[in-house]
Amino acid sequence: MTSPETAQESSLAEYAAESCRRLAAGLLGNTGEELRTFLASEVRRLQDVLANPSLLEGAEPQTPPRFDRKGRVQITTNPVVSHRNPLAPPLMHHHDGNESEFRVTLPLQYQGPRNHLHGGYCAVLLDDVLWHSVRYAAPGISFTRELTITYERPVPLFEELRIVGRVSGIEGRKTFAEGEIIAGDVVCARATGLWISPKPSE
Repeated sequence: MTSPETAQESSLAEYAAESCRRLAAGLLGNTGEELRTFLASEVRRLQDVLANPSLLEGAEPQTPPRFDRKGRVQITTNPVVSHRNPLAPPLMHHHDGNESEFRVTLPLQYQGPRNHLHGGYCAVLLDDVLWHSVRYAAPGISFTRELTITYERPVPLFEELRIVGRVSGIEGRKTFAEGEIIAGDVVCARATGLWISPKPSE
């Protein structure tokens, strides 16, 4: 058995996480009676799926839990790419050659300045996409050592973004990467960073 739960159970967990994302956006975008109506609707949707699991038939879980080599349960908790973590936005991830790319439209719960992305979450997205590019280029695990963000202009919410990362060099245990957040054809933020792989055990 490669997973501690069935595909249907994993799909239910990911559906519940998506419900939490909608709830987060709705709590910030509604007040008064509109909020009550919204909350009631979301609760009913989740109750319907719990009462009738067949509503999830055909849904393929994206990040189901698995057993590691020691038999321990491993759940993907990454706050950028985990479909099970409500903090993670609903993004698409693609890797090609030396480059990793996320595509995502971010809702209200990621707001800093009005209608724009919080600068700290810009750094989170860039750190993760650069790490993904490093992961494909350098065997084994690597950890972020340095990350420098340059903010060119505000990053918009509610429209598709491309977050791109690529490896720019490898020197022994050091891997260098760079990337951008792009809205349309406009670069909104840039990043450069250094990743270090651990010393081999003796």
